[in-house]
Amino acid sequence: MKKILTIAAREYRAMVATKAFLVSILMMPILMTGGFFVTTFLNKTGGAKERKIVVWDGTGKLFDDLKTAADQANARLDDEPEDSQNSSNGGFNQKEKLFLEKAEFDEITDQDRIAISKKIENGEVYAFVEIPKSIMSRESIDAMIKKLTADANTTNPNKDASKEQETGITSPEVIFRSQNSALASAKRWFRAVLSQMYGRTVLSAAGINQDVVNVSSKGIPVKGLGLFQEGSESGEPEKEENELQAIFLPFGVMMFMFMVIFLAAQPALESVLEEKSQKIAEVLLGSANTFQLMIGKLIGVVGGSLTVFSIYITGIVIVAVNQNYDVPFEILPWFVVFQVLGVFFFGALFMAVGASVNQLKEAQAMLIPIWMLLMCPMFVWPILVGEPNGSVAVGMSLFPPSTPTTLMLRMATGQTVPMWQPIVGLVLMVASTLFVVHIAGRIFRVGILWQGKTPTMKEIFKWAFSTS
Repeated sequence: MKKILTIAAREYRAMVATKAFLVSILMMPILMTGGFFVTTFLNKTGGAKERKIVVWDGTGKLFDDLKTAADQANARLDDEPEDSQNSSNGGFNQKEKLFLEKAEFDEITDQDRIAISKKIENGEVYAFVEIPKSIMSRESIDAMIKKLTADANTTNPNKDASKEQETGITSPEVIFRSQNSALASAKRWFRAVLSQMYGRTVLSAAGINQDVVNVSSKGIPVKGLGLFQEGSESGEPEKEENELQAIFLPFGVMMFMFMVIFLAAQPALESVLEEKSQKIAEVLLGSANTFQLMIGKLIGVVGGSLTVFSIYITGIVIVAVNQNYDVPFEILPWFVVFQVLGVFFFGALFMAVGASVNQLKEAQAMLIPIWMLLMCPMFVWPILVGEPNGSVAVGMSLFPPSTPTTLMLRMATGQTVPMWQPIVGLVLMVASTLFVVHIAGRIFRVGILWQGKTPTMKEIFKWAFSTS
């Protein structure tokens, strides 16, 4: 035990007392969440983007209303605070000012479309909108109202008025052309504004009051609250649950578990590779056997992971208290237990891979299946958040490689997880960790002194399950 603790202390110092460790501590949160903050920062810099859009109005009646709506949206961008400007014109947190220009031709031809498209390619114009003549025609609207009224008075249990092929009604189409039309927020702006105009025209033709429709469309608000707890004061207003927090807090807890395991397991792999390539392992094995060496290293990286956890959780507590965030600190004991088991589990696998190969690039191919086991909850996290007690969530909680991340995500949702599931998950995780450490130790025993060609998977399995 003294040798194991000596090796563990050496491994801990080698992991923690380095500049690389400090850099990784600082950089990992940036890598995980930096994209969001960088995108937000870039969207706030440089002012609103100006988009010149040519509009061909076949109806001859809509352009002035569209231009007025665009001017009003532009004015709101100038008047609103910085933090709320990202949605004035809709879409992708992107600030845009739309400047509409009426097309010079009365009738549009393919040559006109080609000429405008070339201007878009050259950057002279951002987009071209083509509004057909029939979009607001009174004849088509009256025909639609008549058809819908007739269908409503016809008793047909198999009819579905929402299907165009059954009603014979086709929706008018407006063409939006640009180099990024699929993702253009300006396209969504036109869709919203033209839909409002079309709706007002149809209601007016049907003799329906717009205010009545607005009130009826507003609907009844439904407030989402948690379970009512015994002893709660009925006079005290209850706090509505935050939808974004309900989605992304569990995801953040899951990513935190993944990050802590990764920051511990990867150095374990690199340490074994370094000692093997520089013949240090042979010197160490003169004083300790392979079991003592591997267990000591694992205890060292577990200590390093707890240091990582302590640093991050301190920062999280400070931010949560200052910003009044609702963080589920009650799951911390479970987090620490599953973190330790997860580091033992994946650290042993990483060390076995490191002992089996001679170079890091050889290890990367072998690590792919292990990475898949660790990351599999991330592939289905929306399902896990949506149904924390569903069959998928329960099944992955009882599948040891994904137990730590899945259970932490489920507990962070705030929904009640039956106590038997964390307990059974813990038992399965302990049993599987002991098994993995035992098998990895067999591989480590042979692989740490293996030189020359990289062993095949068949040879590695032989090392793991050989009785000799």
